Amino acid sequence: MNIRKTFALAAATAALGTGLAVAPAAHAAPAADSCTNNWSIKDGRGYANGKWCNNNTKVKGTVHDTKSDGRCPFVRGRLNRGGHVDSNWAGPKGDSSPVRLSAPRGQHFTSLSMQSIKC
Repeated sequence: MNIRKTFALAAATAALGTGLAVAPAAHAAPAADSCTNNWSIKDGRGYANGKWCNNNTKVKGTVHDTKSDGRCPFVRGRLNRGGHVDSNWAGPKGDSSPVRLSAPRGQHFTSLSMQSIKC
């Protein structure tokens, strides 16, 4: 190989190496939830169950509709400073829906209850 080709190959390799060195770093994966205790609630329209996570700042689970009554159950999480957060509802009979509740910053859930809406 002549000197010009060798120099061009070395320059291209150096440029490629430099380009890789300044490439943006990959984002770290979000931390996994720390889920410790199970929960379960039931009423005449359906049932729900899941886990309390991240010091009760997150609730995960599933709500199930078990009755053909025109009502669709959902889970309501009560907050320590008042207020609540509601899950998606399940319905009609036989349907289920994920429960994914997150408390606002600085708050946590104190209790869960089964509610329903007309659907």
